[in-house]
Amino acid sequence: MSSNNVLTCEIIAQETPYVTRNCSKCKRITEFNCSEKFRVNANQKMVDIWLIYNCIHCEGTWNYPILSRVHVNKINSILHEKFMNNDQETSWYYAFQINQLRKLCKDVNTDIRYELRKEYLGSMTNETTIRLCCKYDFGLRIDKLIAEIFDISRTKVNKLAQDGMLLLHPKINMKNKITDDIQITVKGDWYSIDTLT
Repeated sequence: MSSNNVLTCEIIAQETPYVTRNCSKCKRITEFNCSEKFRVNANQKMVDIWLIYNCIHCEGTWNYPILSRVHVNKINSILHEKFMNNDQETSWYYAFQINQLRKLCKDVNTDIRYELRKEYLGSMTNETTIRLCCKYDFGLRIDKLIAEIFDISRTKVNKLAQDGMLLLHPKINMKNKITDDIQITVKGDWYSIDTLT
């Protein structure tokens, strides 16, 4: 296969996952969204840092613990500055720590809006590589994304995989979650350039 026959698909999250937990003001289980703001509390040389979440129904908040009772000298100075300045990229990094959030919340809603940005290089042949780029892991399944790329059903995606027309690198299951830099080899002439671009 020519290295020029590559379609890069970048999955760009448009929002952070919601968390579900008890709201002390609403007096019930409800959803909270990430405020993209940190709370930093320093007691002499010891620092506590939280990421603030807001209840979607009231003014209630929940503080997601990031660092607890850490000596200021043990925090990277650049990271500390990002906490102090409410750096959005840093807040999103922590907002996508799904496994950690699930330990602290009743649920984490990862069904979020995302944009699929495509860039195709080369001319269509009987074999093309799709490279997936995904900065944040939010539980999007490979078969769901492939179905979206080709505008076909998940059943058709799984049939094509069984028939050897779609090969995953590394060799993982179609139902696995997307991680950065998964590659899909597409074989045959069942697709068109118009679908991919």
